[in-house]
Amino acid sequence: MKPRLSVIVAMLAVAVCVRLAPYLLAQFGMSIDPERTTYPWNFSPMLPLCLFGGAFFAQARTAYLVPFAAWVLGDLGILALTGRVDWAFYPNQPLVYLSLALVATTGFALRGETSWTRVAGAGLASSVGFFVITNFGVWAFGDGLLYPKTLSGLVDCYVRAIPFFRNTLISMVVFLPLLFSRVALRNPAPIPLSRLASSRT
Repeated sequence: MKPRLSVIVAMLAVAVCVRLAPYLLAQFGMSIDPERTTYPWNFSPMLPLCLFGGAFFAQARTAYLVPFAAWVLGDLGILALTGRVDWAFYPNQPLVYLSLALVATTGFALRGETSWTRVAGAGLASSVGFFVITNFGVWAFGDGLLYPKTLSGLVDCYVRAIPFFRNTLISMVVFLPLLFSRVALRNPAPIPLSRLASSRT
């Protein structure tokens, strides 16, 4: 099975648009404070795309470069919309990229075996890993005012991030079945018999 380029490009566009949407809506007066808005933060096809890339992209480096490029594009878009460098490029950002890389690496385990049980397990493991690593970064690289540098501060950070984790799980439920189906995958074009015959002579 090979990925359909049109579907991958469409999903990447959706991922970038979803990242930019709250900042675009803020131009019309909507609050972008995650605790004071109903916007579904972390609902995105980005992590499912990382898994999909690890499972199906022919070159391993592409599985990393594609989501990294999409995330950078989103960061640049945030900077352009808000003018806030600290919102586009933040201290714990390296941990976000590490998390994306780990999700793509998890996708490598699905190569050659993409049963729905394995895909669901990889989706759950990726969601948990992303949640643990990125929110640890929020706590560790924060200024200590919102989340004190104590064990209780770390626990509070994780507890308050549960709605984000829920949205990540919903993303997996929505986008993984789409990506790991014939909507996004196609059988390779058959090799003409004449070419097969010539290759054997």
